[in-house]
Amino acid sequence: MPVKEGVLSKRPSGRWAICWPGFAPIEIKIGQEFLLEVDGVLRLTRMEFWHHSGPLKGREYKSGPGEYYSIDGYELRDGLRAAFRRQ
Repeated sequence: MPVKEGVLSKRPSGRWAICWPGFAPIEIKIGQEFLLEVDGVLRLTRMEFWHHSGPLKGREYKSGPGEYYSIDGYELRDGLRAAFRRQ
């Protein structure tokens, strides 16, 4: 599955995007599948959003009313290789 790899980047809005040199970042939408580097391999996952509902025990709100996450539990962090899935 040849894909154009970029890097994952957290935007000021709190959303995640895939960035390539010389191109505008493309945000990953909720429910959208994408490939993310896990243990050196690009793995398929999907972006979701968890809405905070009430106080978190032992945790502080990072920012805003929720957070984005990979449904497979993969860590999202700046600089990881990432790509959109080919249709």
